[in-house]
Amino acid sequence: PQNLLQHVHVRLHDIQSQQELNGKTGTIIAWNPSKERYNIYVTVLKKVVSLKPSNVVLDSGTVAQIVGLNSKPELNGKWGTIQKWIRDTNKYDVQLSRDKIIRVKVETMRV
Repeated sequence: PQNLLQHVHVRLHDIQSQQELNGKTGTIIAWNPSKERYNIYVTVLKKVVSLKPSNVVLDSGTVAQIVGLNSKPELNGKWGTIQKWIRDTNKYDVQLSRDKIIRVKVETMRV
């Protein structure tokens, strides 16, 4: 990721293969581009796990980049601030400017 100067805190969500991780919190320590997964240090387990962006909920206030947005490709590459996560749809409200907020799937935001 290009923005790992911020300490990005996350909550793990909807993991089918390791359900005991769901609800745990951690910190992103790296992005693996070849696997398209975050490496996340899970605090209570004191270990690193590798997860898809769709299984990671970024904290409100995190600055992230839009990637792979098919409905509005002109927004890809833009940076925005996560305002909130909508659990029911697994989407974020992302503030792009003072008066522009968009709703996107969690997997389209990268730190």
